[in-house]
Formats: sequence, C-alpha cells, structure tokens
Amino acid sequence: MEEENIFEKRWQLASSEQRARYNNLITSYSTVDWTYKEKKYLLWLCQLDIDTFETFELILDKINHHNKRANP
Repeated sequence: MEEENIFEKRWQLASSEQRARYNNLITSYSTVDWTYKEKKYLLWLCQLDIDTFETFELILDKINHHNKRANP
C-alpha cells in the first residue's frame, strides 16, 4: 500500500508531458502486470529528456522482441 501512495503522490506532481509518456509506455506494454513499485519507477523514467526516454523505449522494444522470439 505504501508504494501505491508514493505512486499517487508522484502522479499528482507529474507534468502533463510526463503523464502522457507514462500512459503511452503502459499502453505499449499492456500485457505486463506492473506493480506499484515498477509504476513508480516508470513514472520517474518519464521525467527524462526526450532523447533519453526514446532510447529507453527502443531498449524495451528490443527486449520485448527478443523475448517473443525466444518464447514463441
């Protein structure tokens, strides 16, 4: 419950751009069951500058594609 409260507080402080990045990221990986601790860190990552954030997204895509090929 503590992690959920921390996430909610950070969500309230997040900028609209940060919230949009977070929502896009969560939507892209909708099959993942995220914990509030993970959501908290994802929201934090969405504060990164756009180039760093986009690089992070590319890394996640590579991991996702690799896992799909390894586990057909």
